[in-house]
Amino acid sequence: GNEILRRKDELSLDARELGNLAAAFNYYYMIPCSKDVLELTYEKYQPQAHGNDGSLEDVADVFGSMPVGQRLNVIPSGFVEEMMQLAIEKSYEARMEDVRDILFAVFQMDLCDDRLCRGLLNTYKPLFDKYETDMSAIR
Repeated sequence: GNEILRRKDELSLDARELGNLAAAFNYYYMIPCSKDVLELTYEKYQPQAHGNDGSLEDVADVFGSMPVGQRLNVIPSGFVEEMMQLAIEKSYEARMEDVRDILFAVFQMDLCDDRLCRGLLNTYKPLFDKYETDMSAIR
C-alpha cells in the first residue's frame, strides 16, 4: 500500500487492476494506508466509470469496497451513483461472485438516490434468485 502511494503519480492502472486494488484494501484487511489507497482507487477509477470501461467484475470489486470508503469518507461526490448505474448497465455480465459482492455492499451503504437503488435491486433480484443456492453454499 505504501509503495503504491509513493508511486501514485507514475501509476497507470486499468479497470481490472483498480478493481483488484479496491478489493485488496477493503475492511477485511484494514491497515494504516487503507484510507489513502481507497481514495486513490476511487480517484483513478472515476474517469474510467465515465467511459463505461471495464467489466462487471471490476465494478463489483470496487463496489465491494465502497462501504469502507463511505466509513472512511473518501468516496468522491456522485461516485456511488455512477457505480450503481454501471452495475445496472453491466448486469448482463453477472457472475455469482459479482451479484454477491454488489448486493452485500448495497445493504451496508448509505444510499442517497432511492430511484437508482430500486433500479439496482430490481435488476439484481432475478440474478440473486438464480444464484441464491450457490451463494448460500459458500457462506
